Amino acid sequence: MQTTPTQTPAADAPPWLRHARVLATLLLLAALAALGVRHAGDLHRLLEARPQDVAAMALCVLGIRLLHGEIVRRTLAEIGHRLPGFEVFALSVLAAVPNFFVPRSGFGTLALALRARHGVPLAVSSSLVLPLAALDFIFIAATGLAVQIGVVGLDHPHAPVIALIFGVVLLAGCAGLLVRVPLRLPFGPPRVRAFFERFDAAWAELRGSRRFLLRASVLLAGICALRIVRLALAFAALGYTPDLAGLVVASLLGDLMFLLALTPGGLGLREAAIVYCADLAGVTPDASLAAALLDRLVMMGSILVIAQLSAWRLFGGRRA
Repeated sequence: MQTTPTQTPAADAPPWLRHARVLATLLLLAALAALGVRHAGDLHRLLEARPQDVAAMALCVLGIRLLHGEIVRRTLAEIGHRLPGFEVFALSVLAAVPNFFVPRSGFGTLALALRARHGVPLAVSSSLVLPLAALDFIFIAATGLAVQIGVVGLDHPHAPVIALIFGVVLLAGCAGLLVRVPLRLPFGPPRVRAFFERFDAAWAELRGSRRFLLRASVLLAGICALRIVRLALAFAALGYTPDLAGLVVASLLGDLMFLLALTPGGLGLREAAIVYCADLAGVTPDASLAAALLDRLVMMGSILVIAQLSAWRLFGGRRA
C-alpha cells in the first residue's frame, strides 16, 4: 500500500513546530521589510518602468522555466523515467507556485505530481534534489568567487564578506556532490527502508553519470545567465546603469539566497542580497531595491501566467 500525498514529514511535524516555523518566517519577513523601508526612496520609479524591458524580463522567466523543466526531464530520463517534455515543463511551473507561499515546497509538489501521473516513486524524484542543488551551488559560488576576486576585487566594504559566503557555499556544494554517505537503514519500518534504498540507488546512479553532470551543468549555467540578464533588464527598465561585474555578483548572491529559501520563494532575502551588493554594482541601495522588487514582481507575475496557461493546456481537454 502506497503512502498518500498527505503523509509527508511536514504534515507529521508537531503543531508547535509548525507554528514556530510560521512565526520565525513572519519575524524574518518583518525584519527584512523594516530594513527595506530605509531604502524605499526610488520605489516610485516602478510605475515608470519601460514596457519593452519588462517584456524582455518576462521572456527571461519563460526561458528559465524551460531550462528548469529540461533539467528535470533529462535527469529523470537518466534514471529510467522518460516523460514528455511539455508535461514535465508544465508540472515544474505549476509546482513553483506553492513555493511563493510555503518555503521549499516546490520540488515536493512536483514529486507528488510525478508519482500521481506517471508512477515515479517519491524516493526517485526526491533524489534529484541533492545533485541539482549541489551543482547549482557549485556553479553559482565558483562563478561569483571568480568574478569577485578576479574583476571586482576585495577593496569594497562588503567584498570580503561576499567572497567568504561564496567560498563557504562552494566547499559545501563540493562536499555534497563528492562525499558518499550511504542512506540504507539496517532497521526500521519496511516502507521507510524501501524509500531510503530507492533514494540511495538513484542518487548513486546520478553521481556516477558524467553525462548527467555535464548536461545539468550547462543547463544550470544557462539559468544563471538568464537571471543575470533579467536583473540587468530590471535596472535598465528603471533607468539605471550598474557596473556589469558588480551586477553579476549581486545576481549570483541573490541566487544563493533564493536557493536557501528560508522565506517563501526567498522573499526579502534575494532583495536584501542585491541591496547589499549595491556598492559593488556602482548604484545606490535605493536603486538596487527598486530593481530587485521589479525583478521579483515580473518573476512572480510571469510564473503565475505561465502556470495558468500550462494548467489549461495540460488539463483543459479533460472533462468529467
